Amino acid sequence: MKRLITITLLILFFSLPEVFASSGTDSTQALEKIEIIKSRHGRILVFPYVFYTPETALAFGVGGIVTFYTSEYWGLRPSKLSLSGYYSTNEQYKFTLTPQVYLMRNQLFLSMDLIYGYFVERFYSIGNNTPDTGKEEYTADSWGATVTVQLPPLIITKSTNNKIGLIFDFLDYRIDSFKDNPYLLNDKLPGRRGGVNSGLGLSWVWDNRDNIFYPAHGMFHQITSIFYFKGISSDYVFNRYKVDLRQYLAVASSHILAIQLFASVIQNSVPFYSLSKLGGQQIMRGYYEGRYRDHNLLAGQVEYRIHLWHRFGIVAFGGLGEVADKFRDFHLAALKPSAGFGFRFLFSKEEKVNLRADIGFGKNTNGIYFGIEEAF
Repeated sequence: MKRLITITLLILFFSLPEVFASSGTDSTQALEKIEIIKSRHGRILVFPYVFYTPETALAFGVGGIVTFYTSEYWGLRPSKLSLSGYYSTNEQYKFTLTPQVYLMRNQLFLSMDLIYGYFVERFYSIGNNTPDTGKEEYTADSWGATVTVQLPPLIITKSTNNKIGLIFDFLDYRIDSFKDNPYLLNDKLPGRRGGVNSGLGLSWVWDNRDNIFYPAHGMFHQITSIFYFKGISSDYVFNRYKVDLRQYLAVASSHILAIQLFASVIQNSVPFYSLSKLGGQQIMRGYYEGRYRDHNLLAGQVEYRIHLWHRFGIVAFGGLGEVADKFRDFHLAALKPSAGFGFRFLFSKEEKVNLRADIGFGKNTNGIYFGIEEAF
């Protein structure tokens, strides 16, 4: 049974030097503001890692994040530039770059997600009860970009919690080899040869979290609608809607409860690689991303976060999720469970950026995940 077998060495994960000492406070407001501005120099974290999976073989990678501020405005949220990439001994590679920038005293938010790679993926067919035959692998290369611009509905408003935005989403996905995957031999399967997705959309966001990297209280609610059509060079015509609702509660000193409800809805004929997917780094850890996929996905998860000592913390998480072709096909008895635990190392005390290592368990499957920032 091919399952994620991970032998991972995350170098420096729990041995990073404490390079950022905490500053003392002063009794005057002026000196407090000076200290805050002094602490707002850019911070850079870069760490190498090594991992092994049956798909990639032995792989060597590097990850990193740069946090910075675009002005000295006291209430400005930190901007970031995160990156990751790996290259494996069987010549697979994947690189991601994600800049997110806050401007105009948090009123303007700019984001871009870039991806480029050649890798082995798995397609288990479509539905909530697909079998594991051991022949799900295929190879593909892709590159894509998602660009988001968000502003308050009324730019003159003082509140920056409420924003609407424009989205451009692009993906060029090419199938290199079917290998032994029988599902890709179906001529009627949309996307079996790859293609281009190109779409424009709208988003609405309500975000009053006290911290964007490690919130202790507040909400993050986001609704997005993206429309893919041939007029902007898309090979496929479909609509994608997402609802992401998150709540954060400080239940005790150094104890935080995070709750997320997530839905992904797709209308019309969509390529199989762009269907709503259960699993991965963020949604339902413990399942391979796309182990179950279909037009619609509903998932809910909770995570309990505890700061233990110094820069170290632990988390425990659990979730339920399901995919279906139509909403009437969702059933409580068909929900997939996930659960797991993880360890945290606090890289930046000021911005509260964590390195994370999670172990997730699903139904007859598991996964190990390393990354920067929380899953949600």
